[in-house]
Amino acid sequence: MNLPIDPTQNDASPQELIQNLPSQAARRRVLQAADISIDVDDRNFVETLNDLSQIELRRAASQLRFAGARSVYYYRVDGLQQVSPDGATGRSGDVGSPGAYGPEVQTAVRDHDRIYVVCNVPDTGSQTQLTLSKENRPTTVATFEPRTQLLAVRAPDDGAADATVQAVLSYLGLDDTTRISFLDGGFRGQFEDTCVDGYSTLRLRNTNTQDNSKEIEVRSKEPEDGRVSDVRTDAIVDDLLRRGDTELDTATGLVTLSTDVRSMEHGESLHLRVTIGFPDGRVTFEQFAPEQMLIEFDDIVRKSLG
Repeated sequence: MNLPIDPTQNDASPQELIQNLPSQAARRRVLQAADISIDVDDRNFVETLNDLSQIELRRAASQLRFAGARSVYYYRVDGLQQVSPDGATGRSGDVGSPGAYGPEVQTAVRDHDRIYVVCNVPDTGSQTQLTLSKENRPTTVATFEPRTQLLAVRAPDDGAADATVQAVLSYLGLDDTTRISFLDGGFRGQFEDTCVDGYSTLRLRNTNTQDNSKEIEVRSKEPEDGRVSDVRTDAIVDDLLRRGDTELDTATGLVTLSTDVRSMEHGESLHLRVTIGFPDGRVTFEQFAPEQMLIEFDDIVRKSLG
């Protein structure tokens, strides 16, 4: 089962959603985020899951229904802060498509004090694939906290993300948006101070068009204890980051969130590995992240942007 799901096309039970998560670690993260204490490694896991109350199951389902191992793209949308929750979710008669074969809004729901606009889009993000069936159109999710300008779009690639935004703008009656660059406005320093545990790889773009080199990539040594050896502590990397003719392109490392999701085996906090595309305003989660973590990450991005 692919996540996120389109609730208008899928009636899977919470138990099915949990059992179809991609790994034991993903199950553990979801259940702990929902404050449910079950040993996912126990052979009676399925029976124990079926014994949960409907309230507990719904709480767990809300942690994974719109989450998934996908990239999140961030946009600043003028006028979004003026859209009320009722105004965003009370448009069921307006759900539709900007074009017969283009991106479509399927539904808009309120959960976790946020709005989730569920869309499906052609693989290319455009409406040129006239014979593409609905079953082959990826489900994407755009979400925002009411009274804010930040729109977080969960989509597999740039084209699908941009198409999703256009569908959401049409649905909400808005027309002005900008993809956020994490290089603007001192974002990187505030963001890293808040949640970045370390970078194991960095790729910098050479902005001097007269040079023959295009990119510089730095990889950390593999530490014996398995922790991230932060490349930012190297004097060479520090010098590269300060230069006027280089620009951060991508970085892969661990982020620390204040949510208390912990390993069942060792009780240690479960840090997530992410890849950050700085000019693109993109974050790709390398492991499954429950809704609780995605929301907190969105909040960190919003506060870092100022």
